Amino acid sequence: MSADQTFRDRVRTFIESKPFQRVIIALILVNAVVLGLETYPAVMDAVGHTLEIVNTVIIAIFVVEIVLRLYVHRLAFFRDGWNLFDLFVVAVALVPAGSESAVLRVLRLLRVLRLLSAVRAMRLVVNALGAAIPGILSIGSLLVMGMYVFAVSSTTLFSHDHPDTFGDLWLSTASLFRILVADGWGDLVAPIAAEQGWAWGYFILFTVVTTFIVLNLFVAVTVDAMNRMHRAEDAAQAAASPDGELVAEIRALREQVARLESRLDGPERA
Repeated sequence: MSADQTFRDRVRTFIESKPFQRVIIALILVNAVVLGLETYPAVMDAVGHTLEIVNTVIIAIFVVEIVLRLYVHRLAFFRDGWNLFDLFVVAVALVPAGSESAVLRVLRLLRVLRLLSAVRAMRLVVNALGAAIPGILSIGSLLVMGMYVFAVSSTTLFSHDHPDTFGDLWLSTASLFRILVADGWGDLVAPIAAEQGWAWGYFILFTVVTTFIVLNLFVAVTVDAMNRMHRAEDAAQAAASPDGELVAEIRALREQVARLESRLDGPERA
């Protein structure tokens, strides 16, 4: 093993250690507080210079962290989406944002989102949401179809007596969305149900189909994706551990033994 590889392994151990990760998380939280305090003119007049120094020191530490990660992972650094996100956030922080650069000053808030990559639990949630996108799109399509069917039927049933809320397809869609989020029962459903009692059943059916069935499917798909991400990360950590190779070899041996047993059982049965 070369001296460079040995040094890189030491750097990897350092930046992946729990104390170092905790320091980074603490700095992200401090930076979030600083960014919030900068929105108060009175605070800036009193300790603005101190906040700028703290902000500069934190950014410098973030830059050093990114440089160390680039040194350790090299080209592999750019194959990880979280690494690219951290690199973008730090790069934006290095761009000077004057009083006229409102967009750049707003982009500085992305530094707070570095918690997503620094905290494992948050990273798993985001990865799970990404993995659940195909299922979410399918369920979203089902929700859109359901909303469309109920919007057309609501316009047909209630547009004559309630043109302000169900006069056309767009008004019906907006009104149904308010009912979907439990906002329009008092001023939308109650007046219609007072004139036509069966309307209660109609809107209850709409709520059951859209809220209690379709929206709960979103939760189910997301939870399933999160469980899969947990299992995948646990397997990756087990493989990366010192005993990971031993576990893999034992698993392979078990599979070979199972195949041999199945071959031996074949002639006996014959």
